[in-house]
Amino acid sequence: MRSDLFSIGEFSMVSRMSVKTLRFYDDRGLLKPGHIDSKSGYRYYSSAQLPEANLIRLLRSLELPLEEIKQFLRERDPERRKTLLEGHRRIMEERVEEYLSILTSIERITGGESEDMERRVETKELASQNMLGIRFHTTYENLSDNIGRAYMELFTHLGELGEYPSGPPFTLYHGEEFDESDIDMEVCVPVNRVLPGKERIEWRELPGGLMASTLHMGPYHEVAEAYQALDLWVKEHGYSYAGPAREIYLVNPDMVEDDADLRTEIIFPIAE
Repeated sequence: MRSDLFSIGEFSMVSRMSVKTLRFYDDRGLLKPGHIDSKSGYRYYSSAQLPEANLIRLLRSLELPLEEIKQFLRERDPERRKTLLEGHRRIMEERVEEYLSILTSIERITGGESEDMERRVETKELASQNMLGIRFHTTYENLSDNIGRAYMELFTHLGELGEYPSGPPFTLYHGEEFDESDIDMEVCVPVNRVLPGKERIEWRELPGGLMASTLHMGPYHEVAEAYQALDLWVKEHGYSYAGPAREIYLVNPDMVEDDADLRTEIIFPIAE
């Protein structure tokens, strides 16, 4: 056996990665053993693999997805590697801004400045609406990323068709209860007429009818207060829900710098 080879247990110690993690990375094609014994099937790693193992450990500490780490490792051009890291740097900076905003919200609530639950709720009749949408299941942790990707698909498709939205984008939340581990949602843009879909993009007509509505002003992580106000109003006035909740993004992050300036209309179809 070569002197520069480590058993998986030895490599675990020297690389500061668990055996379970090394096996997982092997299965995913991220860090393959340098040698596998043909008779025993034992996995061995070489000392030359330590720099790569160190790099993977650092990239994972930044919470980079495995596929992005594989892309980074395959890329040998220093400038392209730098571009990949800069993209993740922007994501992390946005996340820090979001965390700071959440801290501000906590301070507001714990300081007795919670919004009045008697915020204005109104009813309105809405006509049916042509829309293009992408429906998918996600988790609360991945909600923002998946919404962003879906909107990119929708607006790219509209551009290819030479069409424009007929109003602000919105999302639909399906299901009778909220499950953070399995959110059934639909990302949508309103359109003026029937349009062809593409791949997971589908056209349909969103039903109209009687709606209960309230306006949420501020960051998205505070939107639960608007939902709570609507829930209380619906119960107190003897209505029942008649369809999925809608979040209409009247003023979205692309339009303002401060998330305090965001404006989101929350709508529930209701029935007596």
